Amino acid sequence: MDTDAVEISIVTAAYNEAGSLQELYERVTKTLESLGEPYEVIVVDDGSTDNSPALLRALREQDKRWRVVRLARNFGQSPALYAGFSLVRGRCIVMIDADLQVYPEDIPLLVEKIKEGYDMVSGWRVNRRDGFFRRVMSRLLNRYTAYVTGLPLHDYGCSLKGFSRPMIERMTAFTHRCRYLAVDAAMLGGDVTEVPVRHQLRPHGRSKYGLFKLFRTAFDLITAITIMPLQFFSMVGVLFSFVGFAMSARVLYYRLVYGNILALETVIAAFFFLAGVQLFATGLMCEYVGRIYIEAQRKPLFVIKEELE
Repeated sequence: MDTDAVEISIVTAAYNEAGSLQELYERVTKTLESLGEPYEVIVVDDGSTDNSPALLRALREQDKRWRVVRLARNFGQSPALYAGFSLVRGRCIVMIDADLQVYPEDIPLLVEKIKEGYDMVSGWRVNRRDGFFRRVMSRLLNRYTAYVTGLPLHDYGCSLKGFSRPMIERMTAFTHRCRYLAVDAAMLGGDVTEVPVRHQLRPHGRSKYGLFKLFRTAFDLITAITIMPLQFFSMVGVLFSFVGFAMSARVLYYRLVYGNILALETVIAAFFFLAGVQLFATGLMCEYVGRIYIEAQRKPLFVIKEELE
């Protein structure tokens, strides 16, 4: 297929999504055919262990506009999406999750904005159907990311996003391993906008993001885009130094005026508190050092095992 013959490229990452692939195919195909423009759909199988590879192979045989890429193992959602981005041929690129929580029927909204000249269009799940805890965590992360990046989006985590081809080419040229699409786009600048999109409960299977993974994702996001946590503990260290000086002055005063007064419980409590803060700060610094070590190894972000062409 010639690059000039493709107008729209859809990229989706699938990990054990056998229950939703057929419906995804039908809804995406119907939506894109209604636009009347040449398109391609790249599905990246991120090391699925269910029947997803066989179903994707069947879809490829059924419709040659669907391209299937299989990774060597499960690398994670962001590496899988970047694997798809590295192969796109269209001028307008739209990413969407295979779990169907966002509507494929909203893809034309993003394509329209890309054609208007925007470099990135992010979906905004106005009426989210997720649980209370997930919504709260998402709201906090959205506010933090907006503050750090200066990119004023309401919903950074929406899985429905559109990009211009120049933006995708610049994003795939990055070499760092900790990837967050909205953050990478914010680093590159360009014109960014949002469009309201629909959202529903997951119709098939269950979410791959449990409680621990949500916290880990939040921590990765914070440490990947800023050194603010290190700066925060530097300020805490300065504050504790002043507090320690004031406490020493107080102890000296009481010793000179009232004699030696034992306050063992207070000393022990202060010791454990300060030791805990010190260990946490040390662990945080080790996290940053570990990231430097991983980046220095220059390992590939993903490995393509097979591409069905």
